[in-house]
Amino acid sequence: MNSDALRRWIAAGNLANCARPSFANGRLAAQARASVREAVAAVVFVPFLVAALAGCEARDDEVPESPAEEARLHCSFVDITTGSGIDYVHMNSASPERLLPETMGAGAAFFDYDRDGLPDLYLVGGGVIPGASPRGDASGSDSGAGAQESARRNERSTGALYRNLGGGRFEDVTQASGLAHSFYGMGAAVGDIDGDGWLDLIVTALGKDHLYRNRGDGTFEDVSAKWGLPDTGFTTSAAFVDYDRDGRLDLFLCRYVEWSPESDIECRPDGIHRIYCTPEAYPATSNLLFRNTGDGFEDVSHRSGIDSALGKALGVVPIDHDGDGWADLVVANDTVRNFLFRNRGDGTFEEIGAIVGIAYSESGAPRGGMGIDAGDLDEDGYTDVVVTNFTHEMVALFRGSSTGRYLDDAPHLGLGFPTLLTLGFGVLVEDFDLDGALDVLIANGHIEPDIAEIQRGQSYAQKPQLFYGDGDGRLTPDEGADTFPEPLVGRGLAAADIDADGDLDVLFTQNGRGVRLYRNDSPPHHWLRVGLVSSDTAAPVATYGATVEVTAGGEASRKALVSGRSYLSASEPVLTFGLGADATLDSVVVVWPDGTRTRADGASVDRVLVVDRVVSAQEADR
Repeated sequence: MNSDALRRWIAAGNLANCARPSFANGRLAAQARASVREAVAAVVFVPFLVAALAGCEARDDEVPESPAEEARLHCSFVDITTGSGIDYVHMNSASPERLLPETMGAGAAFFDYDRDGLPDLYLVGGGVIPGASPRGDASGSDSGAGAQESARRNERSTGALYRNLGGGRFEDVTQASGLAHSFYGMGAAVGDIDGDGWLDLIVTALGKDHLYRNRGDGTFEDVSAKWGLPDTGFTTSAAFVDYDRDGRLDLFLCRYVEWSPESDIECRPDGIHRIYCTPEAYPATSNLLFRNTGDGFEDVSHRSGIDSALGKALGVVPIDHDGDGWADLVVANDTVRNFLFRNRGDGTFEEIGAIVGIAYSESGAPRGGMGIDAGDLDEDGYTDVVVTNFTHEMVALFRGSSTGRYLDDAPHLGLGFPTLLTLGFGVLVEDFDLDGALDVLIANGHIEPDIAEIQRGQSYAQKPQLFYGDGDGRLTPDEGADTFPEPLVGRGLAAADIDADGDLDVLFTQNGRGVRLYRNDSPPHHWLRVGLVSSDTAAPVATYGATVEVTAGGEASRKALVSGRSYLSASEPVLTFGLGADATLDSVVVVWPDGTRTRADGASVDRVLVVDRVVSAQEADR
């Protein structure tokens, strides 16, 4: 597809050869207008720049005042993939037909499945789309190498489980674990569904999701049918959440669109070349909520009100939006408004995203929401929400407030303009440099392998972006050329302390390519990591939804342990607190979902603190 062809097509004012009505205001039109957009970029972007820069004027308190402070702005991440033993390559079955799911996956999950104190890794695979013929692998400009690497692994399971051996080394235990099942997977989440103390695994997929119970002996059992999981369609991200506070983990599933190979739509903006059609071309669908009954899942999507809102969901994060102690759910939707399901506390939810200001952009338009995470970036006691979006839409940073309303302050806080030209998927709000302020890390990558040929300034593979927080909400992009030097076709993003040194290492999944594992070798700061357990099987209390407040040097930091987050992925379910130069702790207090409080007295820094709601807190040298 060339620029002249695109211009002729745009001038015609229609979407030739699309099997559905035109989407004049949608992503397809935006993609087709790429070449023309370059010509009018000065007209479109200059007003935006003026507005953005007006809120980002240089201020003395935003400028590093010493070489030491300048150095703080550069974390050190080292790509250790090659020597880690993780050689898995995602197969997307990409084909000339450009079937929608091909470009969406896949995710990953860090969790300590064998309880040896080290986070292990599950990688979600793709394989063959149900009802479609296998077509191999498409990886953009290096598709030949990618296809060969994938072909060598074509006989194995679509997903993979890697056991952490320590020291940044992993061992493939997929076959021995019982997870060698073939299906077209999308995302993953972890949680203890039966209260036996072992983390179980849900893998979302096209058609039927798979729920794996951890037997506690290094193996997993597929209990999808036993626990009552039906065919769910096109599910993406998942989150375990105790929405009714009965002590059992319930399950929320994001669903994308109504899609099948038979209903896939041909979109050829120039009349010749087929592209991945925008989700605007497909019917929206409802999300799913399953209540944990103790030995199965009951579909309460309708009774709870979750199915009342039709969307195109790709990401979810549970938060306590209004501070009432009940878990609410924020959902990132693609090309339709975002949702905030407020938990009424009686088993039902109301969708209030538009009312509280989290549904749309500041111009009142829906965006291409992909990944999502939350945290108190400005340390004002209210949760902020970050949503990654499609290219030319910038990442959203919805600041929470005492009124319960949100304002997208991304342009004024430094997150907007640097993300305007990228296409974000996975996102994490964590303290990566352990200085005590939350940072933001984003996985980027386009959905069109040939985007560089039709749109100047765009590429299929894009570099990840790291933004450093200052504790007041402002974010500074990391300008270090060596932080994440390799452009990736980024999708999932997950974090874990794989080498037990206290800081968070990160893993990026790629669509149709191998994963990338980065070890965090940032300059040392003090830290505390907090793991939560509840050993009372007679009266179980979920650990997800608990909040931990750590006070050091008179400054308090509060975080909630939640499932979901990012895009199709799950990070290690342990909370990481950066303490900077503070070498002593004042207090550690856990507030559990049932309202009870546990105080861990005498805790030390640079340790993993395991807090049991029933037993006393225990420290572990890591």
